Amino acid sequence: MTLSTTLVESLLTVAASAPSAHNTQPWVPEITDCTPAIAEVRVGVDPARALPHGDPRGEDLHLSMGCWIESLAIAAAEAGVHTESVAVRGRGPAVDIRLRLTPAESKADPTGTDSAATDGSTWPTFTAADLRHRQVDRGPLDRADSRFAEATAICRHAMSETAVRLVEIPDRAWRGWLRRAALHSYGDRSVFAETLRWLRFDTDDPRYRQDGLTAECLRIPAVAVRAAAVLDRPCLHPWIVGLASAGLTPVSLAGAVMKPFARSRLATLTHSLRDRFPRASAATEPAAAARPERRHPHHLVLCVPDRPALSAADEVEIGRILLRVWLTLDRHGLRVDVHSELKDSPTVRSELATCLRVRARERESEQAQDGRRTQNGLGDDPAAGRTHNQGFDRPIAAFTVGASTTPVPRAPRLSPP
Repeated sequence: MTLSTTLVESLLTVAASAPSAHNTQPWVPEITDCTPAIAEVRVGVDPARALPHGDPRGEDLHLSMGCWIESLAIAAAEAGVHTESVAVRGRGPAVDIRLRLTPAESKADPTGTDSAATDGSTWPTFTAADLRHRQVDRGPLDRADSRFAEATAICRHAMSETAVRLVEIPDRAWRGWLRRAALHSYGDRSVFAETLRWLRFDTDDPRYRQDGLTAECLRIPAVAVRAAAVLDRPCLHPWIVGLASAGLTPVSLAGAVMKPFARSRLATLTHSLRDRFPRASAATEPAAAARPERRHPHHLVLCVPDRPALSAADEVEIGRILLRVWLTLDRHGLRVDVHSELKDSPTVRSELATCLRVRARERESEQAQDGRRTQNGLGDDPAAGRTHNQGFDRPIAAFTVGASTTPVPRAPRLSPP
C-alpha cells in the first residue's frame, strides 16, 4: 500500500477519540510531509486547552497526549500503517511530538502490525472500533469481580516488564480520600475557576457539542442543570469562585490538619482496647467479618517509582499504557470513572503514596514467603532493580472500574471520530 494525505487525515480523525483531562482535547496535529513511503506528523498543544492550575506539572497533559498517540497507532495498524518512531521534546504546553508513519509491508517484519505490542509486550490487538466504544462513565458502576479479575490479570501481565503497576485501593480509604480531594479542588480558587471554565451546562452554548464536561456526561439532574445554566455566566464566575473558595477552604484545611490526629488517636484507642479486652475483641471480630460487604466498584491507581524523575517522554509513554488498560477493561464490559483529583490534592497524594509503599512491601513479603523471585518490573537491568526497591509510590492516574448500569452519554468532540 501507499500513504496519502487523505489516509493520514482519516487516522488523525480517529485519534481524536482519545481521552483527555476535562475533555480539553489539547492536541494540535499537523502533517508536515507525506510521500507514498513516509508520512511525518507533528503534534503540538493548544495552550488555551492546557490546565496550568489543576495540572501545573503537565502530567495529565502528557498522559492525554500519550492516549492520542496510542489511538493514532491503533488506527494506523488496522489500516496497514506502522508507527515507526515517536520523538518527544519539551514539556507541558510546549511539548512537541514527532511521529513517522510508514506502510506496514515496508517493515522488516510485515506481520508485526499490532501497534499495542510493538514494545514486545503482550497486550491484545485493539481496533478503531475499540477506540470508539470506550467511554468514561460518571454514573453508578456495578461491581463485576470475574470480569475485573480477568481484565486486570491481562493488564498486569502485559505491564510486568515496564515500570508501571496497577494497585487496587480499598473502598473505604478511596471514599475518604475522594471527599477530601474534592474539598481541595473546590476550595482552591484558581483550580475551581479553571474547572468552571470547562463545565458545559447551557445546551445553547456552541461549546456544548465540542468539548468540556457537559451536564449530560456529569449525570447532573435536570433541575440542577437548569439552575446551573442560569448561573453559568462569565460575569458570575468570579462571584461563584469566591464564594466556593471562601466556604470550602477552611473545611479543606481543617480536614488536612485533623486527619493525622484522628488516625493516630483511633489507632491508639484500638490497640488500648485490644490490650485490655483481648477476649472481647476476638469475640467481635468474627461478627464484623460476617457482615456482608457493600457491593462497591473496584478502585485502581496506576503508579510508578517516584525516583528517578519522569521526563515528558516517560509520561507520554505511560499515557499510551493507560489507554491500553482502559481498552482492555472495556473489552471485558467495564468502564472507568476518572478521579485525577486524588493525585492533585497534596495531602491526599502524600497519603496515597504512603499506602502504595505499604502495599508494595506487603506484596514483596508475600512473594518472599512463597519462595517466588520478586519481579523488578524493568527486566534484568541492575539499575532497574534499584528503582524497584524504591517502591511504586507515585500515583499517576486514579480511576474507579465497574459495569455501567445505564446508557453512557457520548462526550462531545471537536473533531467527531
